[in-house]
Amino acid sequence: MTAVDDGLPPSEGTNGAGAASGENATVMSDLRSHLRKSKAGIAGIAICSLFALVAIIGPWLPFLPDPSKQSLPDKLTPPVGWGGAWDHPLGTDQLGRDILARLIDGARISLLVSVVAVIIAAILGTALGLVAGYIGGRIDTLIISAADVQMAFPGVLAGLILVAAFGPSVWLVIIVIAISSWMVFTRVGRGLVFTLKSSLFVEASELAGASSRRVMWRHLLPNLVSSLITLSVLELAAAILSESAFAFLGFGVQPPRSSWGLMIQQGRNYITDGWWIVTFAGLAIAIVVLGVNLLSLWLQSFNDIAEREQIILERPGG
Repeated sequence: MTAVDDGLPPSEGTNGAGAASGENATVMSDLRSHLRKSKAGIAGIAICSLFALVAIIGPWLPFLPDPSKQSLPDKLTPPVGWGGAWDHPLGTDQLGRDILARLIDGARISLLVSVVAVIIAAILGTALGLVAGYIGGRIDTLIISAADVQMAFPGVLAGLILVAAFGPSVWLVIIVIAISSWMVFTRVGRGLVFTLKSSLFVEASELAGASSRRVMWRHLLPNLVSSLITLSVLELAAAILSESAFAFLGFGVQPPRSSWGLMIQQGRNYITDGWWIVTFAGLAIAIVVLGVNLLSLWLQSFNDIAEREQIILERPGG
């Protein structure tokens, strides 16, 4: 009875786990083959992995000082190579705080805010896109109209309103970024569902008596995953930039905690005497965003039909 509800014959349902396992192994093999030929993909994965590793284990590194510890006698110490010492390899800021320690502490904030915001936006936007694309009608019109209104509403203005109401906080920034990004996932998901809902496997499921909810979540959603992962990685870069912008404006993390945007905001008045404060924070943002964009570009290339066909042809026995 279960096999009929799934729209699958009994033999296919019995061997489903083995088939799925073999398909996953094939996809991973293709992924590795494609990665070996992509310098952009390798660079993107290396940068993103280093960023995540530093953000996660950075606070436990024994040689790093407390990022909020002030030492006025050491203020505006230049980095090594410009007259500084190895006690502070990237120099100190206007309050004598170690720049390297604050960059690593800021990486944790950027990773937390961007990843959580993108996850919330992806879940909300994908769910609405599935419903809009599959159900259609007035529900589709309502959801897309809401997305259009949201896209016309500036994220900075939303941040100002929420800060005035609740005060600045990291979670407020997460909420603002999430509600400023869900529309992208909704529109992409809706467009993909429009393409897929006339496919034979969807029609077979409907003829077998599957409910609309089952068709959406069991049959359509798995076919959206690869495209939505690529979109999520691309949106991650935008989220990192947004977090830095909100921190610069004073909406996000507050002193004594550090954030890359907050470091730029605090160091802008010392750019002639302490150029390294703004420079290293700006470089951190630029390098991480570049790495995320390279990773997204590689994933997009891997998901391209022509690229996948080329990989299959070059596979042994393909």
